Amino acid sequence: MTLRKILKGALTQLPIELYEWMVRGTSRRPLTSVTFAGRDHFSHRSARVEWWYFTSVLTTPKKKAPVGLEVTFFRVRTLVDSVIVHTAVTDVEGRKFSFTGMVLPVHIPITSDAQTVIGFFGNRVGFHDDTNSLVIDTHLMSLQVNLSCAIRDVMAQGAEGVLEMQNSPGDVSYYYTLPNMRTEGTIVVNGESLPVTGLTWHDHQWGNFNVVNLKWDWFSLRFDADDLYVMLFNFDRRGTTYGTGNVEQHGRTLRVERFEVQASDVCVARNGITYPIDWEIRIFESSEASTPFMTAHVRPMLKEQYLSSLITPDYWEGLCSVHGEILTPVDLNGTHFLDSKVLDGFAYVELTGYER
Repeated sequence: MTLRKILKGALTQLPIELYEWMVRGTSRRPLTSVTFAGRDHFSHRSARVEWWYFTSVLTTPKKKAPVGLEVTFFRVRTLVDSVIVHTAVTDVEGRKFSFTGMVLPVHIPITSDAQTVIGFFGNRVGFHDDTNSLVIDTHLMSLQVNLSCAIRDVMAQGAEGVLEMQNSPGDVSYYYTLPNMRTEGTIVVNGESLPVTGLTWHDHQWGNFNVVNLKWDWFSLRFDADDLYVMLFNFDRRGTTYGTGNVEQHGRTLRVERFEVQASDVCVARNGITYPIDWEIRIFESSEASTPFMTAHVRPMLKEQYLSSLITPDYWEGLCSVHGEILTPVDLNGTHFLDSKVLDGFAYVELTGYER
């Protein structure tokens, strides 16, 4: 065992065990469905874990290639509220991945701003009801973000926003996605200010679910030219796997009950964690279908896009290209939904729990 593993275990073991003990009963209680509304952007005080998760594909006049951005605010409640913020930028043209973060062990909200969703020390997410938009402001060392994101579509994950986190009965959460928010603003990377425009995908998840010993793969495939968005989620707890997802187009959503993922390469992080990368995905119309209706090849724009910390989980999180094909037409609720077509776009992929 390395010195880093020993030190990380000493810093994280007690909070992890305390959280697991506090959600042991509530994590398996059934949840009633919700209709996502403006108030749900804000913190849900009854939830012991909640995160606001933004991944953007942006363009800037200063670079020929796209820029990827990830900003995540986490709130975790045990005996006290703790808040974590992560920011990462993928500079494809410069072949550089930059990330930073901050942990606030005790979160005491000090703002009376009714538009602040969550914030501390100049880092905040805000919601403006009059324009139906979210704003992101972060100021963390060499990375700064100031973006405005106009909300368009809302995609409920799971059944009416209630997502099973493993084989039923099991941990559940509320989970909603805003897949295609029009975005503009500025990011600053290592002193370079970049005016940017593009699209942002936002996930908001909350509840009393158990994230301990949970490994997951998250894929968000974005075919913006066709207004087509695919979210796939693989959970693995102690060798038991469960997959789910959605295909969304023009506000209509097809639930995905079965998909297959095969990686052809790996990324070995400096701390020794091995992540599978370069994925072939096969998506089936039903759990009984013998052939997929859609395939996708997801390839990282940069291989080494991983975040490492002594006091938070390590994970691979990266901007990717995606080449997809709808192999057969698909109907939804008896009406036409998807045509056979070749598609190209971008994706973000997150891999968590691989250190075990």
